[in-house]
Amino acid sequence: MKRINIYIALVMLITLASCSSYQSYTRVNPEKVEAYRNAKQSADTSSIATLNWKTFFQDETLIMHIDSALVNNLDMQRTQQNLSIAQSLVKQSKAALGPAVNAGVTYTRQERSGESAIGQVLGSGGIDDWTLGPNLSWELDIWGRLSSQKRAAIARYYQTENVQRLVQSQVVNAVASFYYTLQSLDAQKGIVEQTIKNRSEGIETSKALKESGSLTEVAVKQTEAQLLTAKAILVDIENQINITENALRVILGKAPGTINRNPFPENINNDELLKIGVPIQMLNNRPDVLLAEYDLVEALELTNSAQASFYPTLRITGNGGLNSQNFSDLFNANALFANITSGLLQPIFNQRKLKTQKEIRLSEQEIAALDYKESVLVGYQEVANALSNIDASKQKLVYKSQEKDALDMSLEFSEELQKQGFVNYLEILRARDLTLNAELEIINLKLTQLIGQNNLYRALGGGWR
Repeated sequence: MKRINIYIALVMLITLASCSSYQSYTRVNPEKVEAYRNAKQSADTSSIATLNWKTFFQDETLIMHIDSALVNNLDMQRTQQNLSIAQSLVKQSKAALGPAVNAGVTYTRQERSGESAIGQVLGSGGIDDWTLGPNLSWELDIWGRLSSQKRAAIARYYQTENVQRLVQSQVVNAVASFYYTLQSLDAQKGIVEQTIKNRSEGIETSKALKESGSLTEVAVKQTEAQLLTAKAILVDIENQINITENALRVILGKAPGTINRNPFPENINNDELLKIGVPIQMLNNRPDVLLAEYDLVEALELTNSAQASFYPTLRITGNGGLNSQNFSDLFNANALFANITSGLLQPIFNQRKLKTQKEIRLSEQEIAALDYKESVLVGYQEVANALSNIDASKQKLVYKSQEKDALDMSLEFSEELQKQGFVNYLEILRARDLTLNAELEIINLKLTQLIGQNNLYRALGGGWR
C-alpha cells in the first residue's frame, strides 16, 4: 500500500510539473488594422478572397490555362512532393509516443580462459547461447517532450500545406497577368497595324499633294518617317508577344510556343470584384500569413520540448522470448524468458547542451514572431497598393479617354484647315503621333485595371481555393 501511494504521489507531481512547463499558443493580431487604406467604407464584410478562382475569372480560355498550370506547373508538383514528406513526418512523430519493438535472433559463442577466475573453477571450454524474441523500449511522455515534438511536426505539415496554397495562388495570379498582358498586346498590335495602313495611304496622298504644289518634299519625308516609326513599334510589340507567350508556356509546364486567347475586353466593369471584406479576414485567407503563423507555432512547441528536456526521462525497456545454449532446445517451454526494467534518468552535467538548446529555441521563437508580424504588415501593404493602383488607373482612364476624344477632334479639324492652307502639315503629323500614343496608353490603363484586380484577389488571399 505504501508503494502504491508513492507511485500516486509521483504521478501527481509529474502531472503538475508538466502543466507548469507547457506553454500553449494563443493567436494574436500583431497589427489591429480596422480598415484598409484607400478602401471605400462599406458595411459588406464579404471578400473576393473566398471565391473559387473559377468563379472570380470569367474568361473560359483563361480558366483552361489555369487548370493546365495547376496540373503541369513544376513548382506545384514540387510542393505536392513536399506535402507528402510532411505527412510522413507527422505519422512518425505520432508513432514516437508508443513503444519501439524489435524482434530478432542472436547467437553468441563464448570461449573461457582456463587461467581466468571462472576458468579455474569450471575449466576452459566454450558456451553457445541462442536467443529468439522481441525487444521493447518505451519512453513515457510524462513531461510532454514527445507531444510537443508531435505538435511541432503537425505545424510543419500545415506550413507545407500553406506553401502549396501560396504557390497555387502565385501561379493563378501569374497565368492571369500574362494572359491579360497578351490580350493587351494584341489590342495594341491591332491599333498599330491600322496606323501603318493609314500612314501608308497617307504617303500616297502626300506625294500627290506634293505634285500639286500643296506640300513640300520635307512633308513627304516626315510622313515616311512616321510610317517607319509605327513599323518599329510593331516590331517591339510582336517581340513582346513572343516573350510573354514563352514565359506563360513555362508556367504551364510547356516548351515555348503560342498561347490561345480571346480578344482584349472593350469594357472593364470590376465594381462587383472589389469586395475586400474586413482586414482581420486576411489573417485566415493569405497562405503566407498562415505559413508564418504555423512557423511560430512550431517554434513554440520546440521551445516546450527543449524545456521538457531538463526533467527526468522515464524509460521502460524489456525483452523476452526463447533462450537456450543449444539450438535444438530453443523451442522448448523451458526456454521461455522475460525481462523488464524501468528507470528515471535526470540530466545533471551535459556540457550546457540543454541550456544552449533552450536559449536557441527561445531566440528562434522570437524570430518567428517577428516574421509573422512582418507577413501581416506586407499583406496589408499589398492590399492597400492594389486598391490604390485600381483607383488611380480608373481615374486616369477617364482623363485619357477625354484626351483621346479631344485629339481625334483636333486631328479632324487640322486636316480640314490644312486643305484650306491655314495649318502647317507638321501639326497634322504631331496630332497623329499624339493620337496613337493616347490609344496605346488607354490599352495599358485597362491592362493596369485588370492586373490590379487580379493582384487584389491574390493580396486578400484568393486563388488557392
